[in-house]
Amino acid sequence: MPRSFSIAVCIAGLMASCTPVASGSGDPGELVKRAYLAGMESMKDGDYEEAIGLLKRVMRVPGYARLAANARLRIGDALVLQDKYEQAIVTYRNFLREYEGDENAGYAYFRIGYAYYQQIPGDWFLAPPQYERQQSSVQQAAAALRQFVRLYPTHALAQQGQTMLDECQQQLYEHEAYVARFHFARNKPAGVVLRLERAFDRFPEHASTEDNFLMLAKAYVETDRVSAACSMYRAYLDRFPAGEHRATASESLSLLERLEKSESDSPRPPPAPESNPESGEP
Repeated sequence: MPRSFSIAVCIAGLMASCTPVASGSGDPGELVKRAYLAGMESMKDGDYEEAIGLLKRVMRVPGYARLAANARLRIGDALVLQDKYEQAIVTYRNFLREYEGDENAGYAYFRIGYAYYQQIPGDWFLAPPQYERQQSSVQQAAAALRQFVRLYPTHALAQQGQTMLDECQQQLYEHEAYVARFHFARNKPAGVVLRLERAFDRFPEHASTEDNFLMLAKAYVETDRVSAACSMYRAYLDRFPAGEHRATASESLSLLERLEKSESDSPRPPPAPESNPESGEP
């Protein structure tokens, strides 16, 4: 009879009766530990279903909260190893809900982000580039990884989490920039403004390129936001003292500043007279 099966039988016996076992049948705590270790051995051997079965039995034995908590984490790991990422995420979240404040909470947060990250579709030579596709998986991974590095900045896995987060944010920025260019090429400045403002707000380290500054400035002009365009041209000139488009940006800024001044100097029409409800006049 396989060792894991005999241990499972012992565990089942413990679950059926919480009274002390008879003399010679072994210490209950030792049996639970052996079941946990057997589950880990099964996972190491690639027998994930057997490992999950043993670990679930460990979780159901009362009085062994520490081993039960570890068993739940290992079940999540076994599910990840089988590419069952959604089930793994549920398992890690259940761990965090049931064992709030546990010393392994940081690991659970990291593994949630990792499971989302693993679901990001890979590049395929017949598929469009990543940045042209839907970004829901990337957004979920970025949100989970951002939460992990914010809550556990000194965790042993924090650097790995930050690296994955950086990759996600790079891809999310590239998607925003791709859509902005798409709108710019089709003379849809409102779409350019929407996408580039979001890119500058969320991914400033990626979005702060010469092309993006100038594209957004032009889109502001075309949407009659002269002050915003002036601010963007000034920001370009400050940020890129040796930029290849400085002459064009400086000339555009001068024209817009003159336009702003002429508009401010123009007399405003008098306000319309207020209607008199009693007279019946409009």
